[in-house]
Amino acid sequence: MRQLIDLTGTISNGMWGYGHPFPEPLVQPLATVEQNGFAAHRMHLHSLTGTYLETAGHLYPDRELLGDVPLERCVLRAWVAQLPEKQELETILPEELEAAVGGCLQPGDALLIATGWDRNWNRAGYADRCPYFGEGTIEWIIDRGVAMLGVDVPSVQDPRSEGELSVLNAYYKENRLLLAPLVNLRAAEGAVPWQLVVLPLAIPELCASPCRAIVMRE
Repeated sequence: MRQLIDLTGTISNGMWGYGHPFPEPLVQPLATVEQNGFAAHRMHLHSLTGTYLETAGHLYPDRELLGDVPLERCVLRAWVAQLPEKQELETILPEELEAAVGGCLQPGDALLIATGWDRNWNRAGYADRCPYFGEGTIEWIIDRGVAMLGVDVPSVQDPRSEGELSVLNAYYKENRLLLAPLVNLRAAEGAVPWQLVVLPLAIPELCASPCRAIVMRE
């Protein structure tokens, strides 16, 4: 029987956010069956709402947007690095990734990093006290040719470093993809390959978009 795991965080009113300049997501009834004969909703979202897929166009002008990404790059073999449970502002280290998936990760694969931080989704401190990449971590990922990086934290940069994006700048020097923040990665157990499927909204001119992300295996 096929095992399916939904890695997508729920979008809701009052959910966590990145602060200025991003507005708070808002979902409101637009029509009801009782009043209009049908139900519909108005959604005010931004491109980094909930779980999203992001391209290098996020930081570099004239780089690829979602409309430039073929579907083949949204369906990948993925390895899940199950790291020890991370606490507030704890670093994610390259040696931890090497121990978890260093023997199996191949160029062109997706790497999904599980820290357990998704347990704090919508709790105080989720975005501004999250674990982040330590020294050498992004270099380890780049050196191994990761095509899509997925994490269960809302920032790979130290959230206290306002305006500092050196980690993402290094990652996006080539046209790589970022999938974040994820939930339920702890359910993807075992040192086995998964198939990752990521489907962003079909708005070609965006550099990022909310998406649905799942992993599956037979």
